[in-house]
Amino acid sequence: MIQDLIDLVKVMFSMRRWNNKPTFDSISEASNSGFVLHIAHLLAMIEIERGNEVDMEKLITRILLKDMPKCIISDISLSTKRMIQSLSPVAWDKLYKNSIEEVIKHVPDRFKGRFEDAMINSRDRSIEGSIVNAADLYAAFTEAGINLRFFPEYFKEPFESIKDNMERVDLESFRNVLRSDELRAYLSQIRTLIYSIRWNQHPRTVPTTVSGHTFFVTFVSYLMAEETEGANVLNTIERAIFHDVPEALTGDIISPTKRRVEGFESAVEEVESKMVHKMLLPLLPEKIAEHYIPLMLKPFDGGIEGKIARAADLMGGLIECQMEIENGMQTDFFSRGHKSLKNQLKSMDLKAIDEMIWPD
Repeated sequence: MIQDLIDLVKVMFSMRRWNNKPTFDSISEASNSGFVLHIAHLLAMIEIERGNEVDMEKLITRILLKDMPKCIISDISLSTKRMIQSLSPVAWDKLYKNSIEEVIKHVPDRFKGRFEDAMINSRDRSIEGSIVNAADLYAAFTEAGINLRFFPEYFKEPFESIKDNMERVDLESFRNVLRSDELRAYLSQIRTLIYSIRWNQHPRTVPTTVSGHTFFVTFVSYLMAEETEGANVLNTIERAIFHDVPEALTGDIISPTKRRVEGFESAVEEVESKMVHKMLLPLLPEKIAEHYIPLMLKPFDGGIEGKIARAADLMGGLIECQMEIENGMQTDFFSRGHKSLKNQLKSMDLKAIDEMIWPD
């Protein structure tokens, strides 16, 4: 059943946002969710710094699950959805409830309650719901703003609508981000992961970005941590969210290249550390930067949580290879990659991996 759930999540790699408009900034739902994870985490950290209580695990879970119904009703554009909600809210509610029920069919019994709650209440009036809403708006505002420059006739109305909604957000952390050149610069740098294409030297049927990969790895880390005795779920999923942040500065350097000659991988790690310390961390409040350092630079160290995050990272690569094979990509690269990644996962001796790996 976990396999069916992962198959459903894979749809988010193919779903394009603003799919009924011409776009310069064409982004998948998976890539957007990867960016929203970073926005929301930063907002939550600021709220915690201000003395407010935020359930970070609940927040991240909501972001991972809030768009799952779109995998069932992905062909309905935002503008059409809003009009249906306005003219026939009962019909929309029935459709949305039906899509949630369809998602839940793929969810193991032990997760059903949490999944349903996260999808239904993702943007409720709690502080977690407010942060989800604010993070979604910030990501959409950025997208619409870029596309507005090229297609004003299509994006003027949604841009202004999103802007109006942002002004109604009652969240001090959100206002802090909007006022701060440094925090907005940090998020702009993180957003480059949306444009960083993985496996870029090989033709792809479903091009996946580092940001989309981040979303998938975090989703799998959540499932695996929940299934692993003694694992700290929050620490595990935080490692997953931040594990590829240095690539916002260096670009995506694939593992075979890093290991091609002796000493190159350690040189890359040193460069990553220096660039993160010089270009990203100074943009953040000191305590938040201190919390992020090990998550960005040593995500796979430190016991079972790092091991799970690494396994989820490998799962991300495995799924990408699988998608290319299923879509008829004839090069040997993805077949060899799939076999290698599968063997690496099997050798990690993590019980939670067993039900996620497809048989040969």
